[in-house]
Amino acid sequence: MVVGLQITKNKDKYKRLQSLIDTSQLKGISFIHISDYKSLKKNLKDLDILVCYGITPEFFKYRSDKLKWIHIGASGVEDSLFNDVLKSRVMITNAKGINSKPVAEFIMSQILYFAKRFNDCEKFKNNKIWNQWDIAKKTKQLSDSTLGIIGYGEIGKELSRLAKSFSMKVVATRRLQKKTENKKFVDALIPVDEIDSILKKSDYLSIACPLTPSTRGMINKNIFTKMKKNAVVINTSRGSIVNEEDLIEAIEKKEIYGAALDVFSAEPLNPSSKLFKLDTVFLSPHISGNFSKYQELMIKQFSNMLIKFINKKALKNRVCKKRLY
Repeated sequence: MVVGLQITKNKDKYKRLQSLIDTSQLKGISFIHISDYKSLKKNLKDLDILVCYGITPEFFKYRSDKLKWIHIGASGVEDSLFNDVLKSRVMITNAKGINSKPVAEFIMSQILYFAKRFNDCEKFKNNKIWNQWDIAKKTKQLSDSTLGIIGYGEIGKELSRLAKSFSMKVVATRRLQKKTENKKFVDALIPVDEIDSILKKSDYLSIACPLTPSTRGMINKNIFTKMKKNAVVINTSRGSIVNEEDLIEAIEKKEIYGAALDVFSAEPLNPSSKLFKLDTVFLSPHISGNFSKYQELMIKQFSNMLIKFINKKALKNRVCKKRLY
């Protein structure tokens, strides 16, 4: 069995990452360094398994019937779920769970940024005007606030745990709800068709659902008009879930207070975007899910999955080709 690893161009880094795979339980398996797309095109027909950060129609057509499994080393896989992949027998898995803690921490930092008026503190640093009480009277205590979470998966659950450590009230929704769902860190887990009740209560609304045809553009003007005037929208999922033009309009009209955006409908974000000019919008360049040990953890996760695959056990992170996540 041949496994192609398209995880880095650097040979030394590849060797270090490949060494993290537990080969003691993987007899008869060889690994190929896929350093670039030229290498991918050359070797794809010989691979049984491919580990990469995404696949395109241009290269997927070079596969052979040998290819059984593509592991995407990221949580979001929407760009790799094109028709040829969906129609094929190739199993798709993702790296869900690796970055749930870092993303949840990032979201909490954004909540604190707005609650404690760090933007006003930055203005104080720049203009040097001592306005202690003007800033202080606008700050909020998190125990008096409600966090709404759209998408109660790995990230949503970790976020709710952190929010509860600040004594926040947490209300969440997810499309598929299990009867045995752990609700330890959530005050209410609400069906998607009752999302309005979350919008009306939330001081902070975190978008933590995957991008699918049903979630594309779902956070739009119809959502913003149902939210509190002081509400903040936080998006660390996928930019296209939020209609950016509607968001800008809602902030300008003061229908909501502001937003923290780590992802955008088009990346890199166009320097001419109005988002750069809004005082109550915090922007970051898609960094919430990345951290120094990401690749190491991704490879270790894949190693564990590969052992299960060889032993014909079910893989937890298998992507459903019908639900598209």
